[in-house]
Amino acid sequence: MSIRHVEKEIQTDDQRDKELRLLKTYNHESLATFLGKAEPLMSTELLKNIKSTAFDGYSVRWDEEVNTVSCVHTLSHTQREEGLSCTQIAWNKTGSMIGVAYGRTAHQGWCTHKGHFCAWSLGLRNVNPDIAPFAVETTTCLNTIAFHPETPNIVAGGTFQGEVLIWNMNEKDEPLVMSSKMNEFSHQDPVMKVLWIPGSRIGQYDLVSAGIDGRILVWSPMHHDVKLNRPKCGGQLTTSNIPAAVLASFDSRKAFALDTPLGVCSITGFKDDLTTFIVGTEPGFVLKCNLATAPLLQGVNQVKKSEKEPRTLINPIQAGFTPNPHVGSVRSLSTSPFTRDLVLSCGSDGIIRLMHKLKVDGMLATWQPSTLCAPVVSVAWSPHKATVFAAAATDGNVYFYNLSQNKHLPVLALPSTTASTVQRNGSATPATAMAFNPELPQLVAVSDDLGYVRVFRIVTSLYECDGREQGILNRIVDSRKKD
Repeated sequence: MSIRHVEKEIQTDDQRDKELRLLKTYNHESLATFLGKAEPLMSTELLKNIKSTAFDGYSVRWDEEVNTVSCVHTLSHTQREEGLSCTQIAWNKTGSMIGVAYGRTAHQGWCTHKGHFCAWSLGLRNVNPDIAPFAVETTTCLNTIAFHPETPNIVAGGTFQGEVLIWNMNEKDEPLVMSSKMNEFSHQDPVMKVLWIPGSRIGQYDLVSAGIDGRILVWSPMHHDVKLNRPKCGGQLTTSNIPAAVLASFDSRKAFALDTPLGVCSITGFKDDLTTFIVGTEPGFVLKCNLATAPLLQGVNQVKKSEKEPRTLINPIQAGFTPNPHVGSVRSLSTSPFTRDLVLSCGSDGIIRLMHKLKVDGMLATWQPSTLCAPVVSVAWSPHKATVFAAAATDGNVYFYNLSQNKHLPVLALPSTTASTVQRNGSATPATAMAFNPELPQLVAVSDDLGYVRVFRIVTSLYECDGREQGILNRIVDSRKKD
């Protein structure tokens, strides 16, 4: 056996540390002379760049520009009770899962229907659009849902009979982990909205619910003793507490002379003011409420005898937005995630209003998106671009506004239905809700009255920023200050 040796030259880097010879020949005088000549020129050019507007409005585009809208998912849980509509939709924290509340949007009397909560994980390769992988039934229609801000598998909901529910989607056998108990402080009528707010401890969240009984309740579901057995604190809205300035422009003031509950249809909060809420009501009033002075509620029949007055629900109304309320119920509210204190409202009158929390004596702007004056049932600010918001109307369209492009008219009217879901009379199916994806800016979900949910990929201009958005909103607010 012979062995043959072959040699081949290759180039490698010398790993030995090399001395920096430049330091040995360093000349302070020549460097100072060079800097003396170069520094004035460089400083002049840098100052020009700071003041230059050459790149204003320019943003780096990492993805391909999209100029057309496309529907990427059409979902509908076919195993639900017949005749149920989508009452609300919501994305989880990661934007990979969409939840849908099913119920009826109109009742002649007491609810005899079964509601449903369904969820699809759109990050999976194979998504069954006809059967939700997670689906639970509720005793009555489900009106509202809200995913936990930090835990994607936790969802809260509110039903027609006044229940507040919490599901853990990781619990396959018994996903319903909490439900509210009926007592003197709980909801007595349908719960229309639930939302999560930061609690008193870091990492802890409380749950806020609002209902047709006029109650705004704060729950501490993560407190091991309280859970949903009773609310932590709350307020009761009544017609006798409506501010006189709000009623001054209302035609039917005598109707509010009696002390009756003032039904709440929508509510939104502020991330920097956890006790203040903007509330939309059945008669059309938009009210500013605060629960900072609300006492902690005792358990039923557990009030201490030494206390002179029992714990109770307070009057939370601080002020009302004037001069004119919405005509009909206020269907939806949305707080700007970019500009402090800006709130959008929409209602059965088909009007969208822009308001400021600290300026209750007027509106910053108003829009009427539908040429048919169709009621606007849902409105939401974009979480990705400060000047963009969208609204869903009963004419079957979702209207997108981009205040950077047009301050008065929608830049896109997106039909929420397809030919296969048009109603029997040929008219478009009313939209019931819409929601921007919190993590994927190109995705928007829309639901309709027939129980379908569609996920659209929107055009690039509705989520790409150019740096001017904040200034545009600030100018809108400043123009109101000058009036």
